[in-house]
Amino acid sequence: MLTCDHPVPPDRYNERVEEHLRSTGFYHVTQIGVVQCQKALVNALVERWHPDTHTLHLPVGECAVTLEDVAMIFGLPTDGLPVTGMTLSSFEALEAECLHQFGVAPKKSDCRGSGIKLTWLRDLKERLQLTDENNIQVYVKCHIMLLIGTILFGDKSGASVHWKFLPLLSDFASIGQYSWGSACLAHLYRSLCRASRFDCKEIDGPLTLLLCWAWMRLPYLVPVPREPRNFSLANRWRNWKRRDRVYRYLKLAHFRKALDDLQESQFLWVAYSVDRVDPDIISAEIYMHSVIWSATVPLVSFECIEWHATDRFRRQFGFIQGVPHQERNLDRTHGEVLTSPKNLNWATATSHSFWVMQWTNRYNHVLTEEPMAPQQPLDTYMYWYRSKYGDHLNLSDLVVQEDVEGDQHWVTPQFDSRDGGSFSQLLGFMASDAGQAQHGHQADFMVGRHSFDARYPFLTYSGASGGFVFGDSSRSDGGRGVLNSQNSNRVSMTLIEENAKTFEHETDEYLVDELNDEEDEGDEDEDTEEEEDEDMDQDEESYNDAGDKSTPVETGKGYNLRIDPPRRSVSRYMLSVFKKAAKKCKNLVNFGKWIARK
Repeated sequence: MLTCDHPVPPDRYNERVEEHLRSTGFYHVTQIGVVQCQKALVNALVERWHPDTHTLHLPVGECAVTLEDVAMIFGLPTDGLPVTGMTLSSFEALEAECLHQFGVAPKKSDCRGSGIKLTWLRDLKERLQLTDENNIQVYVKCHIMLLIGTILFGDKSGASVHWKFLPLLSDFASIGQYSWGSACLAHLYRSLCRASRFDCKEIDGPLTLLLCWAWMRLPYLVPVPREPRNFSLANRWRNWKRRDRVYRYLKLAHFRKALDDLQESQFLWVAYSVDRVDPDIISAEIYMHSVIWSATVPLVSFECIEWHATDRFRRQFGFIQGVPHQERNLDRTHGEVLTSPKNLNWATATSHSFWVMQWTNRYNHVLTEEPMAPQQPLDTYMYWYRSKYGDHLNLSDLVVQEDVEGDQHWVTPQFDSRDGGSFSQLLGFMASDAGQAQHGHQADFMVGRHSFDARYPFLTYSGASGGFVFGDSSRSDGGRGVLNSQNSNRVSMTLIEENAKTFEHETDEYLVDELNDEEDEGDEDEDTEEEEDEDMDQDEESYNDAGDKSTPVETGKGYNLRIDPPRRSVSRYMLSVFKKAAKKCKNLVNFGKWIARK
């Protein structure tokens, strides 16, 4: 029987909560603070992603985020059972599972289809009194579901988490036996594959993982890091915007050109060597999983299947790179989604069981050194690589060429992140200094689902993983979390709060207009707004003139720049546009009154 009452005082620290988080494998990701996003860098990486090979194509060769990166950056377990099982679409099944695990069940109004609203999970977690082991386990399960629904497996809705993950938490002792890291990586790959399509305007998934990977591998592109002696490694760039305010305003063209000019010595193929990462700060259980980091295997997460193509970037594991095999064809499983009711066991489904079995046999697919390496294998590989992909490695030239011809517009994705946090800093835990922010001003929004649309100077985004999330501990009624350690080095972890008005009336239209609220930017004056309106009108005319003159043939952004058709921004139908229209009407009325007086 659950005991729910007032929130636990902020000066209490529950050791059992921390022990359970460690045993389940979610402790390190819980400790990550606010890592703000650099939207232009994300866009530049999306342009380089090739969905057929599941790799980023850079001038120095192919590379990708790997299981090793997930383990080092997030601290998630990577070797274990595949994250898969049943998906049921009925509300009765969801209700029964919640009753079984939480002792209470959400109402239909607390769900979105097969997803449980994050607000319901957060409220349940806040009301729990940690007086017995059952309540402690329910508390940890709520926390894990919030992590899954926001930073690890967040989708475009940002308001709920699919309940398919809940049965995997039923046996508390078995939670840590799943490969949550490989499932997280599968979601990142899927997000990149979708975002690389010419008609995609948004990206979701664990983008903090992508950014931290880029900062680890491309040190000449990083913002000012923090003290590196902490784990997980994502904390190196916690609150980087407050120490490097110039970096936040770098544009897509800057990163695109930087990647075009990348030299071999500038990319760290072995990024976690002892001279760059102190091995003493990394837990032993992280290294225990290292045996499978180089495995060339499918990445499995229920319906989501992606390919870990380590044979195409062997240098990231210290091996010699040769010409790789043909890219793996995942067939129909690559595009599988849960948009319609699917009552299916994905572990045994005909379309997925083959890939699940390959993951089960992952130890047989670990990379080894080639027994008979050819002479100068890297030179052979680079000749093959540049012969096949060389025409699309210098994207700046392609964009310039397109602009000169003037027929098409390369619509670059614009990734917007507020100063908001990520990870469990927003998930309900508070440190010993609860009630005030450890680093001063707390961010308003967290990184998550973001819109890809750069037609107009203002930005669009979708309320994202975790919805509109507040990280202000002063809003938590004196502190609702319970992991209040006396460790002075503990990362402050504040409350996740979903803006109620944002998802009070959810719709399937997830593109939402965003008002720019950067700390050091003031409101624009009326002249500037009128100029923007004129620019918008010109863009609309340009769109109408362009029409549908070209038909996309390929789907990769970086491989098909010139035939990406211009697209209307949905922002014209959103809040800021209506405000501008209302302002114009008001000005027109005032002008009419002035004429009448004359």
